[in-house]
Amino acid sequence: MKDLKSSLILALQPALFSMLSVGFLGASGVAEAGSDESKLLVTATVLKHASIKVLAQPTSVVVTATDIARGYVDVPGFAQVAVQSNTQEGYMLMFESQADFVRHTLVKGLGNDVQLGWSGGGVARSAIGRGMSKATLDLGFRFILSESARQGVYAWPIHLSVSPL
Repeated sequence: MKDLKSSLILALQPALFSMLSVGFLGASGVAEAGSDESKLLVTATVLKHASIKVLAQPTSVVVTATDIARGYVDVPGFAQVAVQSNTQEGYMLMFESQADFVRHTLVKGLGNDVQLGWSGGGVARSAIGRGMSKATLDLGFRFILSESARQGVYAWPIHLSVSPL
């Protein structure tokens, strides 16, 4: 099977190169008679792209009686994420909350503290220069507890995503 593939590739190479050369020369239409030069115009469109990778984040949130009396719980440690974007406009960092025990969330580490509603929210972030920009963010969280919050250990309630602007 491998020999058949190799034979086909070897047999088709001259025809393919001929088509490509004729295609390139025919497409340019700029070559002058007696000239060894031709010009080929190439354009490219770079699609907007943004991606996020969670490097570290808490796996759970512990709510104590003290937290309930105080009305909030500060999560020890940080969620660390790496964001890449190729747009000059920047990206939208989205936080989706999936917890009944949270009334709203305070996110630290974005320059200014950001308050999100019970279901989450988004924060527009500026691009840093041109081309592909990379940023590592250390995000701290304070969860303002809802009236229905009870003591216990809860699964990590925040899902992060990103989209280009």
